[in-house]
Amino acid sequence: MTNIQKNEILQLIESEKVRLGSYKAVAKKCGISEATISQMLSGTYLAKGDDMYMKIALALDYSFDNNNWNIASNVTDFKIVAEVLNDAKQESMFLGISDNAGSGKTATADIFLSQFKTKGVFKINCKEWAGRAFLLKLMKELGAEEPKGYASVSLLIDSISSAVKKIAHLKPLFIIDQANSLRPSALRTFIHLFNENEDVLGMAILGTENLEVEIKRGVRLNKKGYDELDSRFGRRYIHLFGATLADTRRICEANGITDKSLQEEIFKAAEPVGVTIEEGEMKGKTVLVVKDKRVIKRGVKRERLKLKSNVY
Repeated sequence: MTNIQKNEILQLIESEKVRLGSYKAVAKKCGISEATISQMLSGTYLAKGDDMYMKIALALDYSFDNNNWNIASNVTDFKIVAEVLNDAKQESMFLGISDNAGSGKTATADIFLSQFKTKGVFKINCKEWAGRAFLLKLMKELGAEEPKGYASVSLLIDSISSAVKKIAHLKPLFIIDQANSLRPSALRTFIHLFNENEDVLGMAILGTENLEVEIKRGVRLNKKGYDELDSRFGRRYIHLFGATLADTRRICEANGITDKSLQEEIFKAAEPVGVTIEEGEMKGKTVLVVKDKRVIKRGVKRERLKLKSNVY
């Protein structure tokens, strides 16, 4: 690990301290002692090797990746997701986005997180967790005080809510990505988080189309908690539009493909489908869009490889 990376990790500790409120909370999140953090920041930490820096880097989501892919923030779906996240934060609302894989939800959420990380924004990338496992992950992300002994779901929610209220002035927002992966018991914890933190906490759940389908099915079949869950999110889930040809051109240009004809080839190769506009001045008009932006990304990378091979 280079000295530059180590210094960036130390700066990340300082940023996280602002976000969580104390070095003690940062230490809890990283699974290390507050004394270790103090020594690292003062330059008196004596242990050799990069292990501790690596542990902190992983806990605080430090990026080692020199990514050569640029996100175009001026495309339709980026604007929609960013607006939803901003609304959820500013108005302390629970909102949901349910759309196909590759629509750009995660990429936009990551950029929003990077912009507002020190202003009370937290993001969880979900796996197939039950309720307690999900809450433990969320509590660690917050640097919240863990109850002693075996912590019940109720105690974990109390601990999380206490941490949320301490940063209420920041209008905290939880971004729950890949929420469709969560088990029903984890989804039901949203009900209690809403009840304990109404008008204080914002939450945005992001998932595939299956997220909305499963919640609506649970309501229809009268499954435990699903009607309450659906109610907390306003019984409505935002859908994205897809990448138009104009959006595809912006994505291409942001990543070095400026030839107009080549941009159009990439768009056509991504097999766009017709989508009817449902509101606004163009209501009723059908527009071709690419639903999975990963296909556009692959097309751009393929063309960049071709351009490189022609250079050498």
